[in-house]
Amino acid sequence: MRILDYFQPATVEEAIEDLCKSPHTTKILAGGTDLIIQLREGKLAPEYIIDLGYIAELRGIAEKDGTLVIGSMTTYTVIENDPLIRKYMPLLALAASSVGSPQIRNTGTIGGNLANAATAADSIPALLALEAKVVLTSGRGEREVAVGDLLIGSNKTNIASDEILTYIVIPLPPSFTYGTFVKLGRRKALAIARLNLGLTVNLKDNGELGKVTLAVGAVGASAYRVVQVEKLLEGQKVTSELFTAAGKLLAQVVADKLGSRPTAAYKKTISKAAFKRAIAKIGTECGRW
Repeated sequence: MRILDYFQPATVEEAIEDLCKSPHTTKILAGGTDLIIQLREGKLAPEYIIDLGYIAELRGIAEKDGTLVIGSMTTYTVIENDPLIRKYMPLLALAASSVGSPQIRNTGTIGGNLANAATAADSIPALLALEAKVVLTSGRGEREVAVGDLLIGSNKTNIASDEILTYIVIPLPPSFTYGTFVKLGRRKALAIARLNLGLTVNLKDNGELGKVTLAVGAVGASAYRVVQVEKLLEGQKVTSELFTAAGKLLAQVVADKLGSRPTAAYKKTISKAAFKRAIAKIGTECGRW
């Protein structure tokens, strides 16, 4: 099958109009770091391609009504260096900085990464920990979906064939909330994650832990929140024994998720190490432990 037409819409409305012509045989081109490879390898054979690169409204980051709204065509380089991201949610800046090479970060987009839904995608655990939602736009209107509900498997989402992922909406964290991102790979640069982890911790005045969000990737078909660990930590006084127990629980959740896979034992071990590193980084930042 060969590509019959290539569209370069200037607005979201034009893109939706183009997509509605043949939604089942059309692919969306965002940054292209995944799609172009899949096309070259023959894994995909669409008849039509819609390039979102000319839609200015899908680029950039803005603060709105207690949230940060990120256009789906915003690149990782922009996210890594954006002052609003660094101020309110530096863990997303950390996740963006860990993606591939500078060339990939300059072209790869956060919306494309989400839509591709790779098991080891670096941005997704960070977005899960930040309780992000996405806006999906079609000729039927818009719908908002939590990132956790968007993912349904490895390289699979519940984005309908006539929908375009247009925005990511992230609530601003409450005061005294700290977050970090940890990526473990075989090497420091250009590594596909063996495990990646996003963590946020809210601290109460009385020394107890408030709300905790923890998400991991590359340890299952898709990234996921680890609610078992969140519940263990929330409302507790900070002790080394508590954090040790949380690391052990995370390791067990990961092992159960991976089952009999050959990597299960290894990833059980490194998940505990990643959590230990993350909680130490937050402790250093907040000065509480």
